[in-house]
Amino acid sequence: MKYISKIFRIIISSLLALLGFSCSKGYWGDTAVAEYGAPSATYIAKGIVVSEEEAPIEGVQARFFMDSSYRTYTLDTIYTNSSGFFSLMGHESPKQILYVELLYLDGELTGTFTKMILEADYTNATFTGSSGSWYEGYAEIDLGIIKMKTE
Repeated sequence: MKYISKIFRIIISSLLALLGFSCSKGYWGDTAVAEYGAPSATYIAKGIVVSEEEAPIEGVQARFFMDSSYRTYTLDTIYTNSSGFFSLMGHESPKQILYVELLYLDGELTGTFTKMILEADYTNATFTGSSGSWYEGYAEIDLGIIKMKTE
């Protein structure tokens, strides 16, 4: 009886360990690895960054985050071009609220600007390009013209 009990405990412990590993979130570089059967979607956020005088600001770092506490990974990072334009893309589970951080790092040319965090709410977004299975498609939010304040 003790032998059967010991075998039973080993089997149960092994199954629980496998369950724990299969539920954890794995990473490949900066991108989360989606579990098989997990719904996913592609998110796009774009905008134009200008100064208070409405001049485009080149070189503003735009980062796409899962939450505003920065405890999770970055989905995408890009810098604005000479027209102040940026376009970020991330791939995650559907119907999320994501955040865009704008940070100007080079104050020598055009002064310094206050860091901004913008909310990109995809909870009621219309997704297009769905595969009909686990991929919900993509949703795009245009944040429009964003004025950065000088410090």
